[in-house]
Amino acid sequence: MTCKGWIPSVLAGLVSVGLYGCGGSSAKNVQNPPAPNASAVSIAFQPAPASSVTVDSAAMLIAVVKNDPTNAGVDWSLLCSKNSDCGSVAPLHTASGAGTVYTPPSTISGNTQTFTIEAFATADHSKNLVTSIAVTGFAGNLKGTYVFQTRGVDASGPYELAGVVTLDGNGGVTSGEQTHSDSVLSVTDGITGGSYNLGPDGRGILIINTADPNIGQQGVENLSLVFLSSSQAFIATLANPNLPISNETSSGTLDLQTSVAPPQGGYAFAVGGTDLSQQPMAMGGILNIDSPQQISGAGSVIDQDDAGVLTPGAAVSGTVSSPDAFGAITLTLIAAFAPAPIQFKGYVVDATHMKLIESDNSGSGTGVGSTAGLAIGQGAATGTFTNNSSFSGNYVFGVLGEDLSGVLTSLASVGQFSADTSGNLNQGYDDEILTGFSLEIGDGFTGTYTLDSTGTGRVDSNINYTSNGTGPELIFYLTGNQTPALVLDVDATIGSLGAGAAYHQASPPFSFNGKYGLFFTQGTSGGEIDATAQVGVDASSGTLSGVVDTNLPLSPQPNTSLSGTFGAVSSSGRSAGTLTNTFFPSLGATLNTLAIDYYLIDSGHGYFIETDSLSQGVLTLGYFAARVPLCSTCP
Repeated sequence: MTCKGWIPSVLAGLVSVGLYGCGGSSAKNVQNPPAPNASAVSIAFQPAPASSVTVDSAAMLIAVVKNDPTNAGVDWSLLCSKNSDCGSVAPLHTASGAGTVYTPPSTISGNTQTFTIEAFATADHSKNLVTSIAVTGFAGNLKGTYVFQTRGVDASGPYELAGVVTLDGNGGVTSGEQTHSDSVLSVTDGITGGSYNLGPDGRGILIINTADPNIGQQGVENLSLVFLSSSQAFIATLANPNLPISNETSSGTLDLQTSVAPPQGGYAFAVGGTDLSQQPMAMGGILNIDSPQQISGAGSVIDQDDAGVLTPGAAVSGTVSSPDAFGAITLTLIAAFAPAPIQFKGYVVDATHMKLIESDNSGSGTGVGSTAGLAIGQGAATGTFTNNSSFSGNYVFGVLGEDLSGVLTSLASVGQFSADTSGNLNQGYDDEILTGFSLEIGDGFTGTYTLDSTGTGRVDSNINYTSNGTGPELIFYLTGNQTPALVLDVDATIGSLGAGAAYHQASPPFSFNGKYGLFFTQGTSGGEIDATAQVGVDASSGTLSGVVDTNLPLSPQPNTSLSGTFGAVSSSGRSAGTLTNTFFPSLGATLNTLAIDYYLIDSGHGYFIETDSLSQGVLTLGYFAARVPLCSTCP
């Protein structure tokens, strides 16, 4: 009889396996020894997975299954709470020893967020592995103390926000202060914390916490941001849908603070907003801080347009407080037209720039109004603007405000002109929208200007359209050193007012090509929409494309595509084109597409304005600037 060997191990898992003896005697007294333990299925990462990745990269994971005669492989799972974006794992099934790839989400909470991935042996899901991968963003590109400012609309009407926030470089907000102002109340609060992040495409979120439950969404302000450089970003409200909606929407800038030195010398300023009766109001002028903490009145002048009533060239004096720990000062101004002292909180950005927000509204019916804007120092040029050459050259200007119809966010104007040394404005062109009056102008203009002979830098001008009659009165406040002049639009003919800036335009030719960030405001039926976006611009095809985060006040809409076209940029820097987004009106011939004029200040900056507002029922005004990519492979 031939003796047989062990039963093959394929029968592993049986409690015991019999082995029958051969030859001689009976087998009935033979004790069968137990079969050796068969090896169980096992799984292990080989090699160990990465513990962290940046948000712009991906991680490969490899798991090896042993003792699986079926070679069933590995199943993968990304553990993620409902309605959360945790990224992706692909493929979800691999052979043993083959790799799967984890791709992080495009945006994360804070600068670091941890995600969990599980690997299962397909043949036996009780054999599994869990690993955590920390995804880090680019928050280190924004580190330091930054001054921010936005303007927009809340439930009570127009409102303004300005302040200082300290970013720790690792996604944390450590301190700061801010002033929030509307027609109901102006209030200054401390910033108690918050967080921020930056994704690989330069878009991110800034969350600012205050102890004031009446601010933002129960004390929390959520802002989208687009990184331009380590010293500047664009920001806009982007409400958190998981918190009570605040009905706030606004847009503006975030700038690195490089000085908290007390201001001195001449400062041009322009602010816009409302008076305490919610009528549109704008003010501008020159404030000469001619001794420490004092504005004597010498070399100072102020203009006010309150609901279409212009008080031009008024005398102004006042005081300036010492900067606090965050570089904030208080300017208290005395002007004959004001029923009470005009008070501004000034958040110092550097030696020549401040962001102003009116802070005199106590909520008791006293004060002047609720306005905000910029102040730019004249430095050594203070008092020297006595010759028309101070204003000569090519300019591009942009203004946002209201017409006198009572419709919010109803005035937008972008234009350009050449000023000669004889008091003339030539080769002008203006795109202007007054939605409350159903008026849209795209017209050439000429005009004249008068420079204040005392040297303050105040320039009064009047323009005449080629086909549309008398244009607005524009009052400019010069700053020197090729920095922007500030401007008031005080249009008594039609009835509108607003504040903005006029930039020296570079010499042609202009190049509109590369990576840009932008923000824009849209006025629609007395409401407002604000947004930030990043785009790539291709001059060869005349196209742009990117991603926009849009704040519809009751329904924030992040991460939608923005595309556009533009024609050849003329020697004037102006180009006609389009912008397309899902949330733009679709009343025209092309779905969700607006007609747009782009105005280049230089190859890195410019304005854009809608030119079909009457047919689309929306006003659009925006500003764009070149941005620095966050990494060599970042979009």
